[in-house]
Amino acid sequence: MKIKNNIWVIMKKECTRIFSDKKLFFTAVVMPGLLIGVMYYFMGNLMGSMFEVTDDYIYQVHAINMPQFAADVISAPELNINLTAAAESDAEIIKQKVADREIDLLIIFPQDFEVLREAYNPDAPAGPAPNIGIWSNSARTESVSAYSLVYGITNYLYSSAQKFTINATSDDAPEGDYELATDADMFAMVIGFMIPMMLMIFLYTGCMSLAPESISGEKERGTLGALLVTPTKRSDMALAKILSISIFGVMSAIVSMAAMILSLPNMLQMDFSAAGLYSFKEYALLFVIVVTTALVFVSLLSLLSAYAKSVKEATAYATPTLLIVVLCGLASVITGGVPSEAYYYFIPVFNSAQSITAILNDEIIVLNIALTVCANVIFTLICTFVLARIFNSEKIVFDK
Repeated sequence: MKIKNNIWVIMKKECTRIFSDKKLFFTAVVMPGLLIGVMYYFMGNLMGSMFEVTDDYIYQVHAINMPQFAADVISAPELNINLTAAAESDAEIIKQKVADREIDLLIIFPQDFEVLREAYNPDAPAGPAPNIGIWSNSARTESVSAYSLVYGITNYLYSSAQKFTINATSDDAPEGDYELATDADMFAMVIGFMIPMMLMIFLYTGCMSLAPESISGEKERGTLGALLVTPTKRSDMALAKILSISIFGVMSAIVSMAAMILSLPNMLQMDFSAAGLYSFKEYALLFVIVVTTALVFVSLLSLLSAYAKSVKEATAYATPTLLIVVLCGLASVITGGVPSEAYYYFIPVFNSAQSITAILNDEIIVLNIALTVCANVIFTLICTFVLARIFNSEKIVFDK
């Protein structure tokens, strides 16, 4: 009975401690569920909108030998399809434009399609049914949407007598001939969606595992106060801590990113080298963005750690910020693309995510990259100044 009473006393003591500490109760009980709920809410909306096309988008579709009846239906204003008639001699040029994502779709009807369809007898075929070829690029959302729309309309128009095929394979059009997206295109699309978010998370968590220990950990152990009595300037000390932590945060992010890029082709069953997907220029710009973003994260986490009484409390303060980092990593999906307006790139964290996406998607605007770097450096200097002022406050430094 005495043992049971001891268990009850200890349980009561621990429960009282947790319930009486509002910050601890919130971070341990409420915040995990809140973060998961918010995260899944946004992820659900993003996954639904990722493959949607805006209502005002005009599909660019080229057609060869399309019957006038089908052309009139497909080019109806409410369908938002800009239908352009083309010659057979231009077919390869147009296919290349679809592959380069300059236009959305190419449709090729056989010559005298209506005559061939009427003459075709499925019960006693003298040859293959007349085939309609629709070339698309599945690495482009607009092309996928245009294909679905045109395929449905075409199939409906001639469904009364199934005397034709769509995208049938043959010696002239083997399997996969109608898909103009390469493995590299598909990989780039996946990278453009995954890497910005994952890189931001790797970078932030790498910094988060170091910054609290470097500042609030020393504060908790009492060594920070001893360090501050040295003749070293507070600003130099703050900058040194930020720079040193940033080095390891960048190293962690680069190793994680390299592992992801090199392993993704195998995971996606794509047979090509991912290492050569980008040039030295892209990798150099990406490195600069990663370094300045690490400075931003470390600066922010250092300020949070300076106000915390322990490493545990500093980590609790930093965890909700991770949600903002994730949302910034998905910002290009939320906004439907990388914004070109310069003022977006004055916003720390958001600007880094957009710049990373622009680099990976080959949508680089030099001015925006430069603004991102400058904004991140200025933010770091401001945080360094504030951190130095915090180090001058005995109330904060010795608050345990």
